[in-house]
Amino acid sequence: MKLEEVEALKQELKAKKKSMSKEEISNKEDQFDTLYIYESTSFDNDEFSYEDVEFLLEDHSRQFPDKKQNRRKAIVNNYHALQMVHRLASKKIAFDEEIVKDLHQALVDGIINGGVYRSRDLFILGAKHVPPSYLKIYKKMDDYFETLNKSDLQGLEKAAYAHLQFLKIYPFVDANGRLARLLLNYELELQDYLPVSVSKELQDEYFDAIDEYKINKDIKPFIDFLIKIESERINEFIKGE
Repeated sequence: MKLEEVEALKQELKAKKKSMSKEEISNKEDQFDTLYIYESTSFDNDEFSYEDVEFLLEDHSRQFPDKKQNRRKAIVNNYHALQMVHRLASKKIAFDEEIVKDLHQALVDGIINGGVYRSRDLFILGAKHVPPSYLKIYKKMDDYFETLNKSDLQGLEKAAYAHLQFLKIYPFVDANGRLARLLLNYELELQDYLPVSVSKELQDEYFDAIDEYKINKDIKPFIDFLIKIESERINEFIKGE
């Protein structure tokens, strides 16, 4: 599928939403949010089942005595951060440095100090790319926001850049992956696409596409990946699956 075909699907999506009640749309959005929280959080914390996440999101005060408290907090925090993305994107407020730091703070609330760029270098076990020195983060993040605001990037290409370049910079000590996936969906929603989630079955393909950008500066594999999952998401929404 090509970018033009996904754009055409987006028009079908708009027409579909017009024929639906607010309750129907809200139910679909809630179902997606639960799936997204489960799949995004399980990249790092895999001891929770989908049912555990569903149970916890119904009542955030519920406890799991047999699981680590930070696992539970990561799930609830991810949910709150996702709702922030939905609210801001619905108002067409583009994200900036302050919003990114606020989202990070929401993600790690009660776990680590959030919203502050890392002050040390990181070496990610098994990664093919080494994040830049912490001394370069402020300049690289300035360039990141400038590119998002002033370049001719648009559509899925802009969403891909927002996700990939953030991951390449890796500006925080922790939760960069979760935050990058939120920023991907933030940009998709700003442009009237549907937010997406990466299933466990697609994680290898997802990471391979990220590495192509980090190592070879090739954004196309990730755009192709995004075209695939976005088109599937829209089709499922339209068909009611």
